[in-house]
Amino acid sequence: MRIGNVGRVLLVVVGVLVAVPAIAVVVALVRYDRARSVPMPDVHAVTDPAVIARGRYLVYGPARCADCHTPDDARPQLFKGEEVPLTGGPGEHTYIGTWSAPNLTPDPVTGLGRVSDGEIARMLRYGVNRRGRIAPPFMDSYANLADDDLVAILSYLRSIPSETGTPPDARINLLGKITLAYFLDPYAPTKTPPVHLAPDASAAYGSYIANTLAGCRTCHTARNLETGAYTSPPFSGGLAFHSRLHPGQVYVSPNLTPDPATGHITAWPEDGFVARFRAGLLIPDSPMPWGSFRRMSDDDLRAVYRYLQSLAPVHHVVGPVLQAEHGQAAG
Repeated sequence: MRIGNVGRVLLVVVGVLVAVPAIAVVVALVRYDRARSVPMPDVHAVTDPAVIARGRYLVYGPARCADCHTPDDARPQLFKGEEVPLTGGPGEHTYIGTWSAPNLTPDPVTGLGRVSDGEIARMLRYGVNRRGRIAPPFMDSYANLADDDLVAILSYLRSIPSETGTPPDARINLLGKITLAYFLDPYAPTKTPPVHLAPDASAAYGSYIANTLAGCRTCHTARNLETGAYTSPPFSGGLAFHSRLHPGQVYVSPNLTPDPATGHITAWPEDGFVARFRAGLLIPDSPMPWGSFRRMSDDDLRAVYRYLQSLAPVHHVVGPVLQAEHGQAAG
């Protein structure tokens, strides 16, 4: 039986419909791992004790590096406010793959011993790793780190003892390769990062802590967990995290804006806000990095409180902190 003109057209159309997605997937399998061209920050670690002390405060405090780069068995000590080894943690399990939280000590095999200062700084500021490849935007808030704080973190990490730990490891699924190939670009500073910011208890400095150092915005704003894109107004809450202790339930980040009806801390007094952070972990598997935040100075906590109270109110009903799982969830 002969195929008429209409039949031939249909065959061509079907062939194209099959071939185009297949080609797109093949291209993604190659393209996702391409090198990304971003600036290499010209910063270098120093041995000044004051700078190293600032780096220690940031790493174990507001910048919460220790919260991810610490082994699970050391977390009880971390939540007590103790300094624990930065030898790597379990990492992130996402819709697009699993990434380790690698060793931050100077170990030359599993840690940062063979990674240059510029490469570390590039990862923090642009999300491009030591291999020149893009990483998911787990640390996108650090893009706007002040130069002095970037140097302080580098200097502290270079000063700690070398220990064997968790090496970098990425297990990316097909959806992840497609996402990295077509939908994710390196993040970047929203403006020229400041060279120095003097810490004080002002709302202006609180903005720097909440948006950059502590990254409050990254968890207290709803996000698409496949692309990292924000889907609700900043600080209005709504991002869900799996509960380890309560299967089928999630913790949902509360609204931090001063909305009188839906704001979680609207009625909190400033001293009460500080006291809550000093109390640390109260809910056993809370996704909040209480171990790091309880180490913050009073001035830093007051600065964050004053900044959050200065935000425009956003009416956003996110429900109770612990609720039944629905939709996307992190962790």
